[in-house]
Amino acid sequence: MDADRRQDERGEHDPPEAGSEAGARPVAEAKDKNVWTVLPKLVAMGDRERARKLRRSLWLWLIVVVVVVTAVGTVVNLMTVDRDPQDPVENWLQSMVDGRSRQGLATFSTGGSGYMGSSALPNRAYRAAEGRIDRFEITGVQAAGTTAEITARVWWADGEIPEGGVQGEEHTWTAVKERRTGPFNDHWVLSKHQPDVLSVRAPAVSSIAINGVNQRLKPRDRAVADGNGGVWSWEAMPGRFTVDLPEGSHYVLAQPVEPVVVGLEDPAVHEVAIELEPSPALWEEVDDAIRDEVDDCMSKTSVAPEGCPSSQRWAEGEVPMAEVPSGAMVTPSAATATPTPAGSPTRGASIEDVEWELVSRPSLWLIPDDDTASRLDWKASEHNTAQARLTYLEDGRRIEELIDFPVHVDVTSDGNSADIEVRLD
Repeated sequence: MDADRRQDERGEHDPPEAGSEAGARPVAEAKDKNVWTVLPKLVAMGDRERARKLRRSLWLWLIVVVVVVTAVGTVVNLMTVDRDPQDPVENWLQSMVDGRSRQGLATFSTGGSGYMGSSALPNRAYRAAEGRIDRFEITGVQAAGTTAEITARVWWADGEIPEGGVQGEEHTWTAVKERRTGPFNDHWVLSKHQPDVLSVRAPAVSSIAINGVNQRLKPRDRAVADGNGGVWSWEAMPGRFTVDLPEGSHYVLAQPVEPVVVGLEDPAVHEVAIELEPSPALWEEVDDAIRDEVDDCMSKTSVAPEGCPSSQRWAEGEVPMAEVPSGAMVTPSAATATPTPAGSPTRGASIEDVEWELVSRPSLWLIPDDDTASRLDWKASEHNTAQARLTYLEDGRRIEELIDFPVHVDVTSDGNSADIEVRLD
């Protein structure tokens, strides 16, 4: 027994035989451990290689983009920058021919900051101007360093020669060379720019028309404030400008405005003032509002409808009036019978079959509302009253009243939309 126990104890510590399953397991586990340790390193090496290739590709594309952008910018500069002394004069005159106000004004020197065009008359309005030159010809260029004198002859279309103008007359402009940062950015500009300004003094209408083109008048753009109106100004190029109100506006000019003529060499501020009066469009809109209000009142079935003409005999709720005029008449059903005075109403009498009918109303006449400071406020002249016929059955008797009533109208319009208030009581 002792021998067997020693043999068992020795068997627990003896190494397994080489070919046994228990001996193969630790070897396999060691191999697996080595594989999972090396594999991430191999993957990481592959990622670094791909990353290096990607970085090289991105740098290459960046270089290509920079070269292309630089080349394109250089070509654009070469094509657009005025490099010859006569270039700004040609651009200035060609802008007159084409009706391009903002592009033309950009040819002047602005101290190197560039012209933004925010104060220029819109191109559409300038394109519609008469009196622009039709063609031109550069006849002389005298350059000395960074200054040059350029002479050009100009012609107008037939019938559009300005007063005092002569076909083919010559004008001279001075150009200077401005230095700007960046390659190929130095260019020539017209100097000594004294702007021609078109100013319109107007009430606070929503818009006006310049050369037939609508121009919004925003309060924040006012050069000078004047109550709810003011002065709006634009920088204008040579030509003829007409100031009016848009077609379909609620207003027309009370007095025609003479066209403004801006010459080639007469820098000045040209101010026009416009006065307004209601247009047929506003008259029609107000008249429609009165008609709608009257029709609504005439459709009522009460002898004293709220906000409308009322019976002289009955108050709201069919309560008899304390003092009754003698105008109400009892009209017999027979056509040949003579109407008789109705007398005083009786409390508790039944009122039935109420009908309203408009007999007449005064013609509409809009006049300024002197009770306000705005020149955009109007009211209807109350030179006469309207009249309605009220008929009803009072305890079976047919009563007829002729009721005179005023037509109060208050109107405020910015030229585009109107606020109309009509009251008939």
